[in-house]
Amino acid sequence: MEETKRHIVKISKLIRGTIIFMKVLTILMIVFGGILIFAPIFTPQVEETLGKAFEDTDTFLISIVLTTMEDVPVRHQLIVSGVILAASMGILLYFLNKLQKLFDRMIRDETPFSREMAESLRKTSLAMLILIVYSPVTAIVAMLLTRLMYYLFEYGAYLQERANETSRIQEEMILSFAEITENKSEQTGKHVRRVAEYSRILAEEMGLGKSEAERVRLASTMHDIGKLLIPAEILEKPARLTDEEFKEIKKHPGFGGEMLKNVDGDVMHMARTVALEHHERPDGRGYPEGKKQEEISLEGRIVAVADVYDALTSRRSYKEAWDESKAYEEIVRGKGSQFDTRVVEAFERAYPKINAVRLELQDV
Repeated sequence: MEETKRHIVKISKLIRGTIIFMKVLTILMIVFGGILIFAPIFTPQVEETLGKAFEDTDTFLISIVLTTMEDVPVRHQLIVSGVILAASMGILLYFLNKLQKLFDRMIRDETPFSREMAESLRKTSLAMLILIVYSPVTAIVAMLLTRLMYYLFEYGAYLQERANETSRIQEEMILSFAEITENKSEQTGKHVRRVAEYSRILAEEMGLGKSEAERVRLASTMHDIGKLLIPAEILEKPARLTDEEFKEIKKHPGFGGEMLKNVDGDVMHMARTVALEHHERPDGRGYPEGKKQEEISLEGRIVAVADVYDALTSRRSYKEAWDESKAYEEIVRGKGSQFDTRVVEAFERAYPKINAVRLELQDV
């Protein structure tokens, strides 16, 4: 979906540039029409030249008016022609402004297509017929092109609604799995929800758009799904794990990747990546694959910080919750080794928001 949006934005910028070019030409025509209104300042020779030029014009209303004004002085014909030209170009400029606003919105919005934008284009296409006062050909071409954009937007809005429905179903599946994972161990409390919110905040702080940050938030809720295949007696053990038990726990990222490898959907693909990589480290000492630096996905690096910070500040049967300042210092200490440098810097900048979420969603 993000790739599609990038293409749409690229095309929209191209069309917007064309509209701006047309606006410049239209403004020049309005200025020319204004000059014609002050035709008395012209010399007789200039008036005669302009008059002959307008006799051959394809401007509909001007040609009709000039035909009925054959016995009127040329300077008066030029004044009338200037008024008609400036007015018709003003109408065209109005519609070009409306179209530019539509494409500005397409470039700016997270969801480029909507029924509202399609309906606006439909109304604009009908109103384009007003340009018939300038030229029937221009009016028809403008109306047909705007009508074509209306049909494209209408179909795009339909596809967007289908995509939104697919995303909604994915979200429901993800939240259901996350709830099952969380409920398997009563010790996790609101861990999944806190990690999700921390991940969203970090993603936004790193410059990801709201829709992409929301995908990271949803995907992060699946980071521990592999623990469904870990024996409950290990997950709920009220003491530190033995080396063998820790080796078993370390299998959960691989289990999570296997569980999600055949599930379709952008968010689910990201969820699989997060499940696999949230215990990887930039220094290569993580697991399950020992990936380094940029080999680890951005979402994996984000969730790694969110997950560890919440683990440190949460109470477990084998430990008490750390003081939030000590946990903060531990995350900062791991910059560049355990955690990605850019993510930790985002964590430092956004820490007030993160801490507010921690307090809001703390376990009772």
